[in-house]
Amino acid sequence: MTSRPGSSPCPHRSRRALIDLNARLRTCRACHEAGYLDERESIPLARDPDDDAPVPEILLVGQAPGLRATTEDKPFAGAAGEKLRDWLELAGIPRDDFWRRVHCGAVTRCYPGRLPGARGDRVPSPAEQRLCRPWLDELLVTIKPRVILLVGLLAIRTFLGPVKSLTAVVGTTVERDGILFIPLPHPSGVSRWLNEPANVEAVSRAMRALRQILCPR
Repeated sequence: MTSRPGSSPCPHRSRRALIDLNARLRTCRACHEAGYLDERESIPLARDPDDDAPVPEILLVGQAPGLRATTEDKPFAGAAGEKLRDWLELAGIPRDDFWRRVHCGAVTRCYPGRLPGARGDRVPSPAEQRLCRPWLDELLVTIKPRVILLVGLLAIRTFLGPVKSLTAVVGTTVERDGILFIPLPHPSGVSRWLNEPANVEAVSRAMRALRQILCPR
């Protein structure tokens, strides 16, 4: 039986509410039942906060978990995560604090698999995105993030609309309803976008903006 988000999400930033949400999310098989996923390892990734950690005030939203993240139950566990933690160190977040300070969500919460012959993961279809969107909406209500890091064009467009390109938005910030949105590229080595020095500097500007929020003078 497919689990669905509750009709009355918890209105408070609560560790218990986040853990309860994650427990329900892990049982969801909506995309499997609809025929969009057929890989057995494609189960929702939902990592609980550490035992002694509060609910993070930073939410990271990416496209979807990778295979390694799914099998290890740890988002950004590989080389892309190392680069991401390098960036966040510029914002004053020690790399060892990443999973304590940042909660990882996604537009869709299952590993989507790869397209035949492609180096990167498959982009979840609009139908998959719609099926998973209630989980993302409930996550926003549950943790009430102060900052949302939008990693990759799919996440950026999900929140900010049809932006033209990464170049148009990385290095800028958008504030809406008391939340600061910070667009970022995906730190994958597959992407060539970060080969340009100007784009690397744009990421640094984004991290300086985050640092001003986290460590105001």
